[in-house]
Amino acid sequence: MKRRRILTVLSLLICMNAVHAIEPSPTTLEIKLATALIEPYQSYDEAGNLIGSGMNAIRCIEHESGLRFSIDVLPWKRAQDLVSTGEYDGFFVGSQNEKRDQFATYIGPLLHSFWHWYVPQDVEMNLNEDGTPAEHDQTIGVVLGTNMHQWISQKPGYKVITNTHSTPLFELLKAGRLDYVLATGAMYNEYLNSTQESEDTQFNVLVAKSKPLGLYLGHQFIARQSNIVKLIEKSAARCAP
Repeated sequence: MKRRRILTVLSLLICMNAVHAIEPSPTTLEIKLATALIEPYQSYDEAGNLIGSGMNAIRCIEHESGLRFSIDVLPWKRAQDLVSTGEYDGFFVGSQNEKRDQFATYIGPLLHSFWHWYVPQDVEMNLNEDGTPAEHDQTIGVVLGTNMHQWISQKPGYKVITNTHSTPLFELLKAGRLDYVLATGAMYNEYLNSTQESEDTQFNVLVAKSKPLGLYLGHQFIARQSNIVKLIEKSAARCAP
């Protein structure tokens, strides 16, 4: 009997060691993140490296946590869809909304962000209490797949035009082919930098909403790696603005 007990204990120890052996440690686990090229948060430099304020925030989390992130650039909607199916562990940077909360958990804020309405200087714009334009039948430009896009698309009475980048939308607004552009201040600054335009000769600006940006981690990843998620949350807090 005593020998059987010893063998049983040894078997349990072997099984426990095997379980620990197949569980990746924080230093060996590679976390798959998806993002999109949305300036100035994520873009390529001349050498083909990902740069931008969003990348800086994610690299800060990586440094603080000691984790390793692999990052793939995809269309923004596809990046989110692949997190919902579990093919990727998370996506960045995005603001919080109910649709995303159904399949992922928001960690942030990592970046301050305000949604702004941009209108020609000779146009007077009035807003409803929810931040939408008071006048309907207006043509609005917004970056495809962003939280701003989803939000304004759900509001009836507007014609929404999209582009994967904000600069062409500002050009359309300047040419009189759009009534308004909904974008962040960082997107507008990127437009000014890329076109060498003067801010004084551009548009009137009204604040629509305050929507901080963060990292979303998929619920499937969280279910598998709850301890690592806690580490990411602590690291994100240290990287917060």
